[in-house]
Amino acid sequence: MEINEEVINSPINNQSVVSLVFGILTLLSFCTGLSPLPFTGILCFPTSFLLGIFALIFGTISLNRIRRLNESGRPMAWIGIMIGGFVFVCVMCMVIALASLFIFAPNSIPLPPFIQQFQI
Repeated sequence: MEINEEVINSPINNQSVVSLVFGILTLLSFCTGLSPLPFTGILCFPTSFLLGIFALIFGTISLNRIRRLNESGRPMAWIGIMIGGFVFVCVMCMVIALASLFIFAPNSIPLPPFIQQFQI
């Protein structure tokens, strides 16, 4: 197998590293939100949603720059994009499931009295 010397000596794209870091933080935040501790979901799911969007944005920017400037770091960018996209889809599915629960089975969820007076 030949090793391309040009790829080895090319600089690493900074946005791909940022995308990978955001992807890892997204996954950690999402998994922390799934823990049974009180109020972790309320704090961690929106955080993981935003971090996932940042991982997607920085990953696509870095792939564009890597192709244009012949830099390295493509695997890091793809890992950030995949993790960010996966968590983004998971959070969106949870929001849709929660919204459909409120719409199609409103009496099955005990609501606080100050919310019961409002109707959708």
